[in-house]
Amino acid sequence: MSEKLKSFYKKIHDTKNKIPLYASIIIKPGKKLLDFKIKKEEANILKIIAHDDKSVGWFLHSVHIPIKNLGLSPESKDKEILEYLSGPNKITSSKETKEYLEDILRKYVEILPEKKKHFFKTERFKKKKEFKVGAQYKGF
Repeated sequence: MSEKLKSFYKKIHDTKNKIPLYASIIIKPGKKLLDFKIKKEEANILKIIAHDDKSVGWFLHSVHIPIKNLGLSPESKDKEILEYLSGPNKITSSKETKEYLEDILRKYVEILPEKKKHFFKTERFKKKKEFKVGAQYKGF
């Protein structure tokens, strides 16, 4: 992991800073990141897209959601946060966060705990393919 990315993680997971604490969901870790960009989505959700030395193009590295958007306090335990990340229907404080999490769960199946505090990962790094079963009629 690059030094820039480590310092970014330190900033968003430290209570001494004036910015809110974030829950980080790692989508695809990447071995050697050459470069990364931070994009701010609605409701202060941060999205990191990165460029790896082995793959061509940019990919979604991680998503960082403010814990306040989930309706929890910054001192919440990972187990409580994971409950809200896995079941976005419980989120009542931010409609945008709820829709964003539903989209992540649709694409990457499930959110699992990680060893570090306020870090999570997705079950599947690749997007879920939709398979059609049964006889398919032309024009449908």
